[in-house]
Amino acid sequence: MSFDEIYNIALMQGFAGLSLFAVLLLMGLGLAIIFGQMGVINMAHGEFMTIGAYTIFLLSSLTETYAPGLIQAYFPFAIVCAFLVAFAFGWLAEWALIRHLYKRPLDTLLATWGLSLGMQQAFRTIIGPKEVSPTLPDWLMGSWSPAEGLDIPINGMFVLGLTIVVTGGVLLALYKSRWGLRVRAPRSPTAAWPTPSASTPRAPTASPSPSAAASPAWPGRPSPPSARPARPAARSTSSTPSWW
Repeated sequence: MSFDEIYNIALMQGFAGLSLFAVLLLMGLGLAIIFGQMGVINMAHGEFMTIGAYTIFLLSSLTETYAPGLIQAYFPFAIVCAFLVAFAFGWLAEWALIRHLYKRPLDTLLATWGLSLGMQQAFRTIIGPKEVSPTLPDWLMGSWSPAEGLDIPINGMFVLGLTIVVTGGVLLALYKSRWGLRVRAPRSPTAAWPTPSASTPRAPTASPSPSAAASPAWPGRPSPPSARPARPAARSTSSTPSWW
């Protein structure tokens, strides 16, 4: 095996690892937002991603059965529907279960773990225990060959591009928009700072005038030192009178 072949294999394996990293990055981004903003340890996060995957699979099956002419154009629409369906199930889980367990992270861990077990059983019952895969359009099939012996999968490039778009959109929304400011405000460290109230004594902020500084009522004026009593005059113990 030549050096070029080893080099091409290393590049292809590295790209495969990068594609897997992109998927894990999206999962970690969701977990970080949920835990950072809600304080919830979501053990059912993978199952909610599975809901999105099964949504794309069901739309693929429906398109093949009832509208085979749209098989080349359904995939972007299916991705949007996957986000919406996963959001709907997540909102339902938060309304029915999670909102009663805020500020109790260990309870949220146990509750979402039980929810994940129930969702897994529901997937096995409704979809089946076997692995399924949607029908990809032709423009996602094949590979790109920038050099001889080097093949980069197009679907892997699509996953990388989608990860960059989603991650960049989330960062821009969180740090460059008014909505993101409102989202981050409850978790900001400045939210716990005490605010001055009417009962909080405040120090004078302006320098007093000379007459006010001399007044004993000015709170910033130091109290005068106490007057020391005069020491008595020394008395001579000699019996001889002193004439000077």
